[in-house]
Amino acid sequence: MAEKFNQEETTAGKIDSFLTRNRSLLLTVALVVLVAIIAVAAFVVITGKSAEKGLSQVDAIYYTLTKDADSLEGDALLARQDSALEQLATLTKKGGIVGARANMLAADLQFQKKDFEAAKASYLKVASAKKNAYTAPLAYFNAAACAENLNDLDGALEYYTKASVSEDFLLADHALFSIGRVNEAKSDFKAAQDAYNKLNDVRPDGDWAELAKSRLIELKANGSIE
Repeated sequence: MAEKFNQEETTAGKIDSFLTRNRSLLLTVALVVLVAIIAVAAFVVITGKSAEKGLSQVDAIYYTLTKDADSLEGDALLARQDSALEQLATLTKKGGIVGARANMLAADLQFQKKDFEAAKASYLKVASAKKNAYTAPLAYFNAAACAENLNDLDGALEYYTKASVSEDFLLADHALFSIGRVNEAKSDFKAAQDAYNKLNDVRPDGDWAELAKSRLIELKANGSIE
């Protein structure tokens, strides 16, 4: 027992000696860790406040844009849309949720103005700003519609495909049908058939699947597919 007691005492003494010799180093390490924790906490608070401010700005722009908008037409409506886009310009350069919200509103306005190139670019910014958010597949879907309006069928297929792979996307069926439709426009009937069959496999009872079945019947009837 005495030997065990002496060993424990010796161990305790070594630890005490180590702490005494390295007190300055340990205090420095502790201070560095504390400063890092404070810095991270401050960053989170500042980032949160910045996002809150940015979202408030987007909401204010949207409110001004839509207030009594039903009574506007022609040049008055265009002037309000242009004013909103000008105010959104700085916010669309931001990342995260602020950038996503700002670019989505800007894209919708650009689409209404039939500026499909600008709208497509804005929708793609939305998709890249929050890749895992529910807005990403919607942004890809809308970017595909812009590409179609620009007669960029390959681009449309790319974006419809990206929209269709999101399981939680409410318009995934529509995106799959659109893949088939665009492939028909490209005269790639085999790819169209594959898209329609895939739609029937994943959602056989849906409205878009019913349309897909109709297209398959038509393609077989005219000899485009076997």
